[in-house]
Amino acid sequence: MKLRVMPAKPARPDGVTARNAALDVVHAVVSGLESGDFSPGERLVESELCLRFGIGRQTAREALQHLSARGVVDLAPNRGATIARLSRADAAQTLEVTELLFGLASRSAARRVADGAPADAILAAVDELDASVGATGPAAFTAARRHFFAALAATAGNAELSRLLEQVRVHVLRAQFGFVTLRRDHARELAAIGRVVQAGDAEQAETMSREHVRGIREHLIET
Repeated sequence: MKLRVMPAKPARPDGVTARNAALDVVHAVVSGLESGDFSPGERLVESELCLRFGIGRQTAREALQHLSARGVVDLAPNRGATIARLSRADAAQTLEVTELLFGLASRSAARRVADGAPADAILAAVDELDASVGATGPAAFTAARRHFFAALAATAGNAELSRLLEQVRVHVLRAQFGFVTLRRDHARELAAIGRVVQAGDAEQAETMSREHVRGIREHLIET
């Protein structure tokens, strides 16, 4: 794969730490999995990450640690970092966990909305998902999905649930098994779930969320 250097970013304001730069790289790698810029099984070399993203080695190492914690990257002594590959059994197990977590997050968020919690973040994420349907590439959907799950977790108000959602390896699974082709359908389904959450219907939100993941699992079995 030809190395593509990212354009230089404006200087960061005071108080913004290197951790933000590392998380920018994390999001770029995750998004790049679906756009084809990165592939499961590909090695991630620190020096190439530094050149590509205009960062230092310490920031690159921190980004790789974050990616490893999320299950996106495998780190091996003396071998460096490699984007994870999943067997079909691993993928099925990942989706089993995802179904439970997504269902719980949607139910919890809808219940809190029903109790009076603001749903502004959910509505903004739904608008972004709707807009992504008309986009020509996967980047808009990848960002919209990330913002939707962040909004869902924040609205649910459960820090442990947020942490667990970040560690599920759906990003690798989507890239490896070709789910990028289903992004428009998935955007519509997630937007519909968001509207139910905004309405405060906890039971329906959980049901639709779990059905969404079951549909992904059925596609995995069929491919």
